[in-house]
Amino acid sequence: MPVTDVFLIIASISLIVIVATLVPVLSQLKKTASCAESTLSKLNNDLSPLLSKVTDSTEQLHILTTSLNEKIEKTDAILDTVHEAGNTLLETSTVVKETVTPVVAQIGGIHAGITAFRNFFKKNEPSQRGD
Repeated sequence: MPVTDVFLIIASISLIVIVATLVPVLSQLKKTASCAESTLSKLNNDLSPLLSKVTDSTEQLHILTTSLNEKIEKTDAILDTVHEAGNTLLETSTVVKETVTPVVAQIGGIHAGITAFRNFFKKNEPSQRGD
């Protein structure tokens, strides 16, 4: 047998072995591709409603954030007003204290003087008893 015939026989046998090996591999590859396609299809079907829900939730969060920011701004304005009212009350009480304290001290001094004067004359009056 010539060398070319031997080479052709070996090549033919190798080709048969390769084809026999490739058929199950290609079959498994086809099953894998089909399974991957099925999984991607399911994922695509489930992903659309999920994305819709996420979008709705994002819009609601945006609305809530806007509302919260408005309320915080109103609260800041109220706190500023309360702060100004507190400062005004402090200034008013300071002015009243500075104005009223000397008057009260003078009235107290006058009262103490009148009481001392009255007590002085009560001590010096002759008693009305039958001594």
